Amino acid sequence: MKLEERVLDYINQHQQGVRISEMEIPLCETRMKLGFIAKNLLEEGKILKIDNQYFSKNTRNKTVDERSLSP
Repeated sequence: MKLEERVLDYINQHQQGVRISEMEIPLCETRMKLGFIAKNLLEEGKILKIDNQYFSKNTRNKTVDERSLSP
């Protein structure tokens, strides 16, 4: 499985949102690499970002307000 797929899978499993630093140990990758991949996933519209947390596009959590999403 590609790292991009692993990151997306990890984010999808954490519906409450996840920070880059929280993915470092479970995925055994550096923050720099994870941040780059998360940025690409965000630009491709596959995930959402609010403040410093990344969310699955499938999140139906009331705390995810469309107006607060980063482009």
